[in-house]
Amino acid sequence: MIINKYWFSFLLIKIAYMFLAIYVYGNITTLGDTYTYIYGLKLDYDNFWYFSTSMMSLLGLLSTSIFGEPLTHFPFLLLSFYGIYYSVSRLKLSNKDLFIVLVLLSFPSFGIWTSIVSKESIGVFYMGVILGYFIDLMENKNRKIKLIEYFALYLLFVFKVQYLSAILSIWVYIKLSNFFNLKGNGKLALLLIHIIIAIFFLYYFRDLINEISFKLPNHFSLDGGSTRENNIWVNDYDVFINAPYGMFIGFWGPTFSEILEKPIQSFAFIESFIIFSFFSYFLFKAFILVVNIKRINIFYFSILLMAVVWLLFVHYPFGVLNPGSAIRYRENFYGFLVVLLFYIYQKIKLRYQVEKSSFSY
Repeated sequence: MIINKYWFSFLLIKIAYMFLAIYVYGNITTLGDTYTYIYGLKLDYDNFWYFSTSMMSLLGLLSTSIFGEPLTHFPFLLLSFYGIYYSVSRLKLSNKDLFIVLVLLSFPSFGIWTSIVSKESIGVFYMGVILGYFIDLMENKNRKIKLIEYFALYLLFVFKVQYLSAILSIWVYIKLSNFFNLKGNGKLALLLIHIIIAIFFLYYFRDLINEISFKLPNHFSLDGGSTRENNIWVNDYDVFINAPYGMFIGFWGPTFSEILEKPIQSFAFIESFIIFSFFSYFLFKAFILVVNIKRINIFYFSILLMAVVWLLFVHYPFGVLNPGSAIRYRENFYGFLVVLLFYIYQKIKLRYQVEKSSFSY
C-alpha cells in the first residue's frame, strides 16, 4: 500500500482526533462504551464470537494489554483507516478529488468516533471492505470474494445485522444485472421487482416491526439529557408512517430548537448542515449532467437508492430519540455513503465527458 501525502495527512488527522477524543472530548462528555471495552468489563468468553459487545470487550482488553493507554486506540484507528482506503483506492481519483473525499471523511464526529476503541471503528472497516468489493463488481471485475471480504461480512452479521437489508439488496442487484447483462429497461424492471419484494416483506412483518418500535424507547433514558420524549411512535404503524421524517432527523441529529437549548450541540448541527450541503451539491451536479446527456443510468441510480433508503430506514429507530446516538451510529455507514456517492458521481461525469466528446466529433 503506497500512501501519498493526502493519505498520510489523513492518517495524521485521525491520530489528532484520537488524542482529541481522549483528552478533550472525553472530558466534556462520555465516549460511549469505550472504557467498558478497554477494560473488558463486558467480556464473556462463551459468546464473544457472535455478541458484538463481548467481542469489543475482548479486543479492547487485548489492545490495552499489548499497547497500554492511550495507544490502545491505535489498532482501531488503523482498522477504520484501512476500511476507508480499501474502498477509496478503487476509485480513479485525481489528487483534487481525493482531497475532497478525504475532507468529507475528516469531519469531527466521524474523526472522533472512528479513531478510538469503538464499534464505529469496526463498522467503518467492514463497510469499507464490503464497498470495495461492490465497486469491483460494478466495474465488472469477475473475481472471487477475498478472505478479508468474508471476514467483513462476518463482522457485519455480528455488529449490524440490520444493514444486511441494504448490503444484500445491492449485491443481488449487481449480480443479476451482470449475470443477465441487463440493459436499461431490464435494470429498471429489476429495481421495480426489488421495491415490490421490499414492500411485501415490510407488510408481512409489519406487526413485528411495529411491536419492536414500541420497545425501543425503553432503551433511552430521559435522564440522559439529550434524549427526546417519544412522540414519533405513538400509534400503531407509526414506525412506517413517520419513517421519512425519522430517517432525516436520525441522520441529521440535533434540531434547531435543541441547539438553542443546548448550544454545545450546535457543532453537530453545523457539521450535519455541511455534510447535507455537500451531498446535495454532488447530487445536483449529477442531475445536471444527466439532464445534459438526456439519459439516466438506472443501474447507479438503483444502487444509490437502495443504499440510502435501506441504511437510513434501519438506522433511524436507533437515532431518532437521541441526537447524540444519531450522530454516533451514523458513522458506521457515513463513509460508505460518501465513497459510493462520489463513485457514482464520477461514473456519471465520465459518461457525460464521453457523450460530449462524441457529439463534438
